[in-house]
Amino acid sequence: MIAPGADAPDADAKLTTVGFAEPLVLAATEIDRQSFRTDTFIPKRLKIPSIDVNAVIQPVGKDRLDRMDTPTETDEVGWYRYGAKAGATGNVVLSGHLDDLSGPAIFANLGDLRLGESVTLQRGKKAIAYEVVSVERYRLEDVPLASIFAATQAERLQLITCAGPYDPEYGYRDRIVVTAIAKS
Repeated sequence: MIAPGADAPDADAKLTTVGFAEPLVLAATEIDRQSFRTDTFIPKRLKIPSIDVNAVIQPVGKDRLDRMDTPTETDEVGWYRYGAKAGATGNVVLSGHLDDLSGPAIFANLGDLRLGESVTLQRGKKAIAYEVVSVERYRLEDVPLASIFAATQAERLQLITCAGPYDPEYGYRDRIVVTAIAKS
C-alpha cells in the first residue's frame, strides 16, 4: 500500500534483504488455549449426580419483558441461547424450575449443591465437567445479572432457579445461583 501523496516505487528498483528475525513464539496461557477451543457445543443434557438431576436441555431466549425465558416443561432445563456454548469462554447460563403445582421440579434441590461437586453438560459423546465454586441465594432485586450473563475469559456455568416464599402476585422473591468452572 502506498501512503497518500507518496511516490510509487520504481518498477526497476531492486529489493535488498537487510536481515531477518526468527518468529517470536510466546507461550499461551491456559485462558488463551481455552479461547481457541473448537469443540464447543450446544448442551443437550445436564447431569448433577449429587442432587439426582439428569435433564434434557432446551434452548430458550427472552420473554416479553426481555428477561431470560424458562423452559416450558418443569422436568427440563433451559439453555440461554444468547450466551456461551459449552466449551467456550464465557457464561453458559441454564435455568430450571423449583416446582410446579404437582410438587418439586428439576431444580428443587439446586441450593443443596456443595462446593467441589461435579456438574456435567453433554451432547452426544461430547461432555464437559464443571466444578461448583459457589452457591448463592439472592433477593430478586439483588441478583447480579451483569456477572451471570457477562462475557468472561473463563469457561463458567451458571445454574439459576427460584427460591424463598411464593408471592401469588410476583412469584418467588429469591433466586439461587450456582456458579461452576470447567475442569481442565
